[in-house]
Amino acid sequence: MSSVLLSDTADRGDATFRWIVLVVQTFFGSWFLVHGLNYFVTFFRQPPGASVLSHELIGALIATGLFAWVKVVEVVVGILLLAHRFVPLAIVAALPVTLVIAYVNLALNKDLFGLITGTVIIAANVLMAVGYLDSYRAMMRFDAGLPGLRGLRSLRGGA
Repeated sequence: MSSVLLSDTADRGDATFRWIVLVVQTFFGSWFLVHGLNYFVTFFRQPPGASVLSHELIGALIATGLFAWVKVVEVVVGILLLAHRFVPLAIVAALPVTLVIAYVNLALNKDLFGLITGTVIIAANVLMAVGYLDSYRAMMRFDAGLPGLRGLRSLRGGA
């Protein structure tokens, strides 16, 4: 009887965690999609940065064209997360953007809004990664062996 109760509790815990991750995934995907699209179709004014350094960094990213690439990544990641397709890949692709957003907000802006934004975006990206941890197991092998064509062959259905 106790194993049945443990199983029910584990199932409920798993279902709750899954629900939390999916809510966070939807929030994060929406955030990335809206902020990414905002660069190309203005919904709201691009925040210039709350400090001189963040303002200069954002200005330099825009002037060099790198900001447009960041926004393309945000749009693609947002679409993938909301469509629930290639989610583990989207989470990994979001990480560099997440780290820069967190750095700008936590290290450069240093205000309450920045503290909240930086913390939330890091926590959301980490929570999603934990939720899909099984998908990353092969990448976390200490010894991955020698490179080969196995992966490429497996894409076309061969062994």
